[in-house]
Amino acid sequence: MRYIFLVFLSALLSVSYVFAETAVKPEELEEVVVTATRTERSTAEIPAAVSAVTKEDIKNTRMFSIKEALTGLSGVQAESRNGGYDARLIIRGAGLKARYGVREIMVLLDGVPITDPDGLSRLDFVDTQLVDRIDIVKGPNSTLYGANAAGGVINIITGSPFEEVKSIKLGYGSNDTQMYNFLYGNHIGSTYFTVSGSRRSTDSWREWNEFETDQGNLKIGHMFNDNTSVEATVNFTKADIQLPGTLTEAQFEHDITQLTSDTWRHSGRYSEVFFTNLKMETELGRVKLKPAVYFSKWDHYHPVTGLINEGGASVYGTDIQADIKHKIAGMEGTLTTGLTGQIDKAEGDKYTYGEYVTGGGGRISYTLSDEKGDLAEKGDDTTTKWGVFVQESISPSEKWIIDIGLRYDEVGFDIHTEKFKEYNYSTGKYATKSETIDEIQTFSNISPRLGILYKLTEVSNLYGNASTGFQTPQSSELSVNTDLDPSATYNYEAGVKSRFEGGHSLDLAVFYMKVKDEIVQITEPGNISSYSNAGKSLKKGAELSGKLQVLKGLFLGGSYSYSNFKFIDFTEPVKGVNYDRDGNRFPYIPKHQYTIYASYKHAKGFKAKVDTSTWGSYYIDNANTEKYEGYKFITNALVGYENSRLDLTFDVYNIFDKGYAMEVTKESGGAAKYRPAAPLSWMAKAGYKF
Repeated sequence: MRYIFLVFLSALLSVSYVFAETAVKPEELEEVVVTATRTERSTAEIPAAVSAVTKEDIKNTRMFSIKEALTGLSGVQAESRNGGYDARLIIRGAGLKARYGVREIMVLLDGVPITDPDGLSRLDFVDTQLVDRIDIVKGPNSTLYGANAAGGVINIITGSPFEEVKSIKLGYGSNDTQMYNFLYGNHIGSTYFTVSGSRRSTDSWREWNEFETDQGNLKIGHMFNDNTSVEATVNFTKADIQLPGTLTEAQFEHDITQLTSDTWRHSGRYSEVFFTNLKMETELGRVKLKPAVYFSKWDHYHPVTGLINEGGASVYGTDIQADIKHKIAGMEGTLTTGLTGQIDKAEGDKYTYGEYVTGGGGRISYTLSDEKGDLAEKGDDTTTKWGVFVQESISPSEKWIIDIGLRYDEVGFDIHTEKFKEYNYSTGKYATKSETIDEIQTFSNISPRLGILYKLTEVSNLYGNASTGFQTPQSSELSVNTDLDPSATYNYEAGVKSRFEGGHSLDLAVFYMKVKDEIVQITEPGNISSYSNAGKSLKKGAELSGKLQVLKGLFLGGSYSYSNFKFIDFTEPVKGVNYDRDGNRFPYIPKHQYTIYASYKHAKGFKAKVDTSTWGSYYIDNANTEKYEGYKFITNALVGYENSRLDLTFDVYNIFDKGYAMEVTKESGGAAKYRPAAPLSWMAKAGYKF
């Protein structure tokens, strides 16, 4: 399959070359994005690997979760461990250690950070039915976005209130999966507003895996004049998801729908999130100011391994940016500078499980429910983050663009934890514990970046960049191991971007990435999960994507990722013994990953799409003792009809009903654990614009 794919892309490149004679400039074909450089620029003119999931792509995606829009992008692993909003996102290996949520990747919602100061992003309150576009910047971008953007940046963009959209969407699918959304936009004078409500729910195909969420959103925009506008957003979400756990190999082969046999059978996450922000944009001569303030408050009940978390946090943040157009020695330039700051005040308690069955010696055999028992811990943490950045973008001539930037960041942790009880993995029982942890740490870093782009022809641009990433430990990781250091990433990348008339495109990126003090998950005595710094890691890779219009309305395309990620200097402690992992490959990340698709849209509204994806084999532990074979030709299909008002689709995922695991892991000395992927599922959707 890999060789077929490479032949396909070679043919695409050859055929695309034919169109160069009649090609127009890329910027005439490309949508403008702001995520990668914080200024408006086409993706072809950005000296970095950037992918954009467009509004057209979104319309032809189920969008029950964010991962569906990101599946198949080169350099990106997007899967759902448990369905619903529980997406696992990895960019060039970053995000691998996340047990839940998104880590090491900066996530923005309409340009506003929803990543906490310590690097955790929750997707609970992202209403996928409102998403218009998603921009993905691959590779470290701490120069513009600060600490915890070591893997990349994802900007989830929803509709503007100035568009005045009025619509309704309905969806129903297998396992009683339901989606509803209404959207009403209007204006009073120069003030525009949009009110929306959404519901998503599913009974799921696995035991203990039901999901439901209700969301309400209000956006208000006011246009003072052609140069000044403000936007305000208020969002409330209530989301409940059951997390079903892993299966043994025998269980996976026999029945993927069954309840896990793990001790902690009733994990889940039940959350309420309030999020609001206020943004302004104004132009004063050659200066554009873009200040923003935001606030979020979340509460959750989160049963996990051993204990039940109950608590929440309030996050306050600001992002103030100025773009100054100017000339240097006759060269046009834009100076982008700004200040960002966040404060995260978290309070949370941990409880024992209240209902469980015990076996020999009083060991806990398995839980009976997710009801809480006795108080085990009280926590009170404050995390602060601030940074100042500057980037100069100049064009020495029409053929050259140079970006050079620098940023300084500080991230501070003030952790206070009181422990009264703990789960003892050796005895399998809860035990009395009397311990108080007070930890104050501050990490700082300077993050430079240089990017250069050269317009080789009217259709092809060459680029190169040297960029850096700064990743702090998270509060939960420091609570386990106070000796953790932040990791630093040094990325060297080169590539080519081609845009041809008729919608043909080709993007190639190769990168060489060195990571110092990579934070990895390890297993300590008693099978307790902990974290450690790997001295050095090396990531080498290539990403290729292309699209070709072979007939009017008929596109063929695909993507390929080569990922060779290894530990260079890593000693892993396992049950009190240190093991040398030097030269071992990262677990879970396959060397080869590829997707091919065909899409068609007729002028009279009929549309269809077929895509198929393949993951190569990967190691399932840091020790590289065992491999999972991956999967081949997981195929999805869609048919539909669309006009200016009506949009009807019917899709089938995993159309050949192949059984495979979305993730296989293994503790050192233990047995493999399988997280089964979803079997065949279908959904019918209808949308109507008034």
